[in-house]
Amino acid sequence: MNKTVQVKRSPLQSLKDCWHLTRPYWTSEDKWRAIGLILVVITFNLLVVYMSVLFNKWNNLFYDSIQQVNKKAFFSLLVTFSYYAFFYIVFQIISFYFNKILEIRWRKWLTNYYIEKWLTKHAYYKTRFIQDYVDNPDQRISQDVGSFVSTVLGLTLGLISNIVSLCSFVFILYKISGAFAFTFAGHNFVINGYMVWVALLYAIAGTYITFLIGRPLIKLNFRQETVEADFRFGLMRVREYAENIAFYHGEKQERSKLDGKFNNVINNFMAIVYRQMRLDIFNVFYGQVAIIFPLLVASPRYFARLIQLGDLMQISSAFGRVQGALSFFIDSYGSLASLRATMDRLYGFESAVSNAQDLAAVTRSIDNKSYLQINDISITLPNAERKLISNLNLTVNAGERILVSGKSGSGKTTLLRALAGLWPYVTGEIKYDNSCRELFIAQRPYLPNVTLREAICYPLEANLPSDEELAQVLSDCGLAYLASRLNDDAEWDKILSLGEQQRIAFARILVNRPDIIYLDEATSALDEGMEQHLYVTLIQRLPESAIISVAHRTTLGKYHTKELNFNLFTDN
Repeated sequence: MNKTVQVKRSPLQSLKDCWHLTRPYWTSEDKWRAIGLILVVITFNLLVVYMSVLFNKWNNLFYDSIQQVNKKAFFSLLVTFSYYAFFYIVFQIISFYFNKILEIRWRKWLTNYYIEKWLTKHAYYKTRFIQDYVDNPDQRISQDVGSFVSTVLGLTLGLISNIVSLCSFVFILYKISGAFAFTFAGHNFVINGYMVWVALLYAIAGTYITFLIGRPLIKLNFRQETVEADFRFGLMRVREYAENIAFYHGEKQERSKLDGKFNNVINNFMAIVYRQMRLDIFNVFYGQVAIIFPLLVASPRYFARLIQLGDLMQISSAFGRVQGALSFFIDSYGSLASLRATMDRLYGFESAVSNAQDLAAVTRSIDNKSYLQINDISITLPNAERKLISNLNLTVNAGERILVSGKSGSGKTTLLRALAGLWPYVTGEIKYDNSCRELFIAQRPYLPNVTLREAICYPLEANLPSDEELAQVLSDCGLAYLASRLNDDAEWDKILSLGEQQRIAFARILVNRPDIIYLDEATSALDEGMEQHLYVTLIQRLPESAIISVAHRTTLGKYHTKELNFNLFTDN
């Protein structure tokens, strides 16, 4: 099975990819609410930065009061600190609240957007036919969308706050750090605001080293999502086929496969741990040095009595803010690496869905002369090595019942897929009466996890039959004992046997009353007596409906007016 692979992209291309994924929401009908919310969040983030500036000035005054042993000023500044702290906390809380409101609105919109694209033109089914198969689309919608929205918001707002913080504190640091004079090669040099340049060089060096250490995290994070999803899928398969595995006593084999998948999870996780540990060691070292570094550089002026203790502490605080703003990339590298992996998965999902929607399908046109008219239909396998059906012509009118027979692999089920528009490797034309309603019934019917009433009526949503009508339908299908469970919500595909599920499918036909019924081995799990009863009931209750049945049993011939035998096609 081919899976979506990660492609290396330049930083500029990464920004373009991010905008490509971001643009749909910020140009949608919800954009003005989103813009309003982001402006509120930015406003309060700026107020938080303003409070940080006030705290920086407060540091100077507070430590000066300590140096001067000014008791009155000391306690007065403590009161001032409590005011500052109160407003700082309030601004942070308000910013956090509106940030989360924006995040959930964006995620809700984007999730609905991707679900709509996934379900449009049968893309959820057709992605299996494209070259770059998209693995675990459920995870990409349920998990990656939320991760993308949260990370993009956090990084964007963090970048804005750090830019504003840098602009605010760089002038403070430039002003209070003074000039640095030195002699080199017989020439005198003076660097004004030297602490600003020191902070800049310190941040550039840290950023470069962080990039070298942390770059492999992008690939590792991408792979971690894949192996985690594969392990979950393996567990889900055991649950889905629990009865078959139990009959085969296949626990040992399943355990071996699950162990292999989980080992992939552990091995990749440990690779992330080792790489992240190296990055964390450097970041901790970098951060700790940043605490003492400004004091070390500015201390000569303090000991020369050119500045006071308050000035020294203010320099240290301002240096920390400037260095922190310049080190945004270092602090956010883990999030950036995770975001790149998430974007690759979402971008791959979008590309796969778009390619699946663009796959060819049989041409369908409206013609009310007959229920269904098939003209020159030819069907091939995906590799185009062999034609299953060549130049098939068939007309289906009201009340006609056609049996499609033939050996396994001859293309019987594939014909139904082509008629439904699911099979892309098909040419020809289908004309249909647009007033006719169709219903496809597979060998293993789809039973959603809803109430039994809803499962029987699926996909019907409005004007559902009464309890008495449903009870009669169940009785007609040999399921009268389920009438008391119409309001029960359960996993019916796990509770009911395959034979019972197939009878539920016939009940669904009687409820939905389609004009064209497609049955794909729909009675394979039933005995001949029940099979006869259901076909006779179907013919009696829906005499005007056309039926196209795919089956191997020769006993079904008597319930049909025509037979299409695929064994007679010379191309087979």
